[in-house]
Amino acid sequence: MAVRVIRHLLTAFTAGEISPLLYGRVDTQQYQFGLQACENFVPVNEGPLVKRPGFEFIRDADEGAVWLSAFRFSVTQEYAIEWGDASARFYTNGGRIETSPGVAYEITTPYAAAHVPQLSIQQSFDRIYIDHRSYPPASITRTSAVTFVHAASTFKSGPFTDVNTDEAVTVTASGVTGSVTITASAAIFSAGHVGSLFRIEAKDFSDIPAWEALAKDVAIGNLRRSDGKVYSAATAGVTGSVPPTHDSGTEWDGSNTKQHNDDGPFGVKWTYLHDRFGIAQITAVAGDGLSCTATVLRRFPGSTTSVATHRWAHSVWSAAAGYPQIVLHAFGRQVHFKDYDLCASVSGDFLNHQAFTSAGTVAADMAFRRRLAADNPPLWALADRKAMQVGTASIELAIAPVNAQAAVSGDNIDSSPQSFYGSEPVWPVQVGSEAVFVERGGRQLRSAAYDFGSDRYLATDLTAAAGHITAPGLVQLAPQRSGRMLHAVREDGQIITHPINRGEIKGFGRLIPGGDAQVLSAVCVMGDDGKTDDLWVLVSRDTPGGARKEVWKQSRWRDLGDALDEAFFVDAGLRIEASAGQNVFSGLTHLAGQAVAVLAGGGVIAGQSVASDGTLTLPAELVPVAAYTLIVGLPYTARAVTLRPYVNAPGGWQGFLQKISNAFARLIETVGMLGGATDGPLEDVIERPANAAMDAQIPAYTGDVTVQVTSDPDRDTTITMESATPLPATIAMLSFKIESGDR
Repeated sequence: MAVRVIRHLLTAFTAGEISPLLYGRVDTQQYQFGLQACENFVPVNEGPLVKRPGFEFIRDADEGAVWLSAFRFSVTQEYAIEWGDASARFYTNGGRIETSPGVAYEITTPYAAAHVPQLSIQQSFDRIYIDHRSYPPASITRTSAVTFVHAASTFKSGPFTDVNTDEAVTVTASGVTGSVTITASAAIFSAGHVGSLFRIEAKDFSDIPAWEALAKDVAIGNLRRSDGKVYSAATAGVTGSVPPTHDSGTEWDGSNTKQHNDDGPFGVKWTYLHDRFGIAQITAVAGDGLSCTATVLRRFPGSTTSVATHRWAHSVWSAAAGYPQIVLHAFGRQVHFKDYDLCASVSGDFLNHQAFTSAGTVAADMAFRRRLAADNPPLWALADRKAMQVGTASIELAIAPVNAQAAVSGDNIDSSPQSFYGSEPVWPVQVGSEAVFVERGGRQLRSAAYDFGSDRYLATDLTAAAGHITAPGLVQLAPQRSGRMLHAVREDGQIITHPINRGEIKGFGRLIPGGDAQVLSAVCVMGDDGKTDDLWVLVSRDTPGGARKEVWKQSRWRDLGDALDEAFFVDAGLRIEASAGQNVFSGLTHLAGQAVAVLAGGGVIAGQSVASDGTLTLPAELVPVAAYTLIVGLPYTARAVTLRPYVNAPGGWQGFLQKISNAFARLIETVGMLGGATDGPLEDVIERPANAAMDAQIPAYTGDVTVQVTSDPDRDTTITMESATPLPATIAMLSFKIESGDR
């Protein structure tokens, strides 16, 4: 049998872990730069595989904790919020805000734990606005660096549904100010309307004379209508020539002086009373639904007490009608989506939904409500460029002004389909100039960016080469700006990590927490240096002491040249500054009864466990004799498995028996790496330098190492590289010498 020999190079791993369905696509770049498995390694933009840093243990989470989100007060001050059942806790600068040592600062919220993942959150300086279809819109406001307050939002002048058009269903009011009773001709009120707004419009002003210039014999208290408003005369006399248009207070309609011919004086003082609309907040509802008690917030027209009007409207949202499911800021307005309705505030006045001027006219900067022409209600929305991107279960839309040269208004807005993939109810994120969302079904990640050539948002499938990586589904996205990474939490508690770059080839690695922990939620917030953001996770795990929920923060990514004694490659870990020769440590209660990885002054002490009382006792002869840094936590393994090598030779070598006769790896600042054939034993690839003392720290190795491969010829030859010690590892390249027969 003829033997052919060739050298195979893997010079980059940017495609990460690829789908098994691509194992036959040896002609693709994804195969050329891909892996069969990429666990706790990250395929970084430059090409190498870098072992991900570990997670620091911060605090035990509340037993009911289910979610993490961000509060971004400024570019240097951000918080992670731990949401529990009707509660919220806050973390910043690497720790938890506490009222006293060990006691969490906590605020009460109305949100049930099961509803928290569906909270729509919009940041605005010192507060976040919150929407959920089961709760009134609200906000959490930062009142100091360590205190917050939750309160329901108080809206002004709406928003309201369309005005009732059934002339047989009318209302009257018992008064025009203060507490009034509103009586209806049909049962239009229910208990769910308590707390909501109600608007009444005068049927007409026909019983009020119009204001006229130079009108004589005006008496104090006379009513006149002008500019759609009603005024009461505050003085007597002859009117002037300036029609009253003010919407508050009292003003003259003339100078109240005589003319040169001694005529006059001309001018009457007019006090604004009301316009066509009045607004009240419902405080109680009669059992039959025919009447309610309400507090007038905007004076009712006087005629509403005697002339029944069918011009009334309920608030768009209430306990009876439901609440909006999405809030965001776009076009200088606060926008809410309530089912299919888009409700936009007055421009620059987020809580004001006044849709008309005091004269009853519509202006471009006033609030407006529009109904979306879509098969399904919005699940998410993001502001982007001059449009809003909106995702539903069946379609993605762009909502933008019809006239791009004019501001968005009720008369200058339209929605247009962009793609037809459909979305999952997972909050999208903005990464650079793109919006990343989860496609319906929870298995595909798409990145939508505006394309000038096609004049639409194109949604690229980020998981096209790794469809398996999202199984069994995605529940949360967390972009990390400083690390140029996108993290996504899977339903099974793993995290997939995707490098953010402009390259054509970019893939995924899987983050598998140590100690069989499951990640429930993740968020990235700015760290205490104000420059880099940290990945925070909420985890659950089973321990000898029972089930636990904890908050972890990923340690900073290691820079080349950093000291090994600060290397942090454990999970649920602690960093302890130990005194010279110290070998007993207490207070490790979250690690009680568990095997741990230990790094003492940069040296690994293997085979250690924490006692049931939370005490760790290290062999005295193995700890440094000088003061040192101890890092202890749950071990985890970084593992990379190559694909079957593809040799670009005439006819290819796929399907032939192959044997890797030798291999080498190019490493960068790596300690403790194992390698070998996937189906054979894995051996150390880095030897201790001959001149290094046996009790000294092993230096980080940079260079080429031989990978011992023990395997028989077969058709599925692959290499596995593993790092199981709490030390750094970076693989820059792999090279195989392959022997193949002709069958």
